[in-house]
Amino acid sequence: MAYAWSKIGSLPFDDLISKQKGGHLQFLTIQALVGAWAYMGLCLVWDLFPGVRQLGLVRFIKRMLLMVALPLAFVVTCIYWTLYLFFPTLILRPEDSFAGAQDSPSLVPKLFRPPLHVDMAMHIAPFATVLADFLVFEPKLSHWHLNKSAPITLLLYGVLYACWVEYCSFYNGVFPYPFLTINPPGYRAAVYALVTALALFALRLLNRLHA
Repeated sequence: MAYAWSKIGSLPFDDLISKQKGGHLQFLTIQALVGAWAYMGLCLVWDLFPGVRQLGLVRFIKRMLLMVALPLAFVVTCIYWTLYLFFPTLILRPEDSFAGAQDSPSLVPKLFRPPLHVDMAMHIAPFATVLADFLVFEPKLSHWHLNKSAPITLLLYGVLYACWVEYCSFYNGVFPYPFLTINPPGYRAAVYALVTALALFALRLLNRLHA
């Protein structure tokens, strides 16, 4: 995940996106990457320094991060690779949309596809690592977490993300993902609601898989 983050600056779209309102944090992919990275970092501290386990606040933050990072990474992985394989124009940007590529526009734009190893580090590693940690080292989520804490947390996150990308797009004139740009507000609201519901469903499903 650190490798994926380090490679963002070397990708063609970095210069364009870095100048936009919200920068790379417009992307749910990057938020999932940062969330998983933060969660795994906290897990490392948890294991190396047993004394922090006595701190209720640290325990609470760790559990809350898990309830967001795990379903968020699941949603990103599922949606990204499904669209990448079957509907790439909905998730990938044309190469001539990047700065410096407007001199040779094409009638059939060629889509920019990140190098596979970077793509996997961004869109598979976060989910794989957080899921492995949850199934092997973490206790199963309680009834209270699944039915009270998680729905409120994920709903709040979904609303905040929707407001964030709408705010950024107002200044940028474009959404971070093509499938948001081509849809009117009503359809975008439905997408936000569907993704939030998918995240909650994923958390429940993955919790069932826990021994």
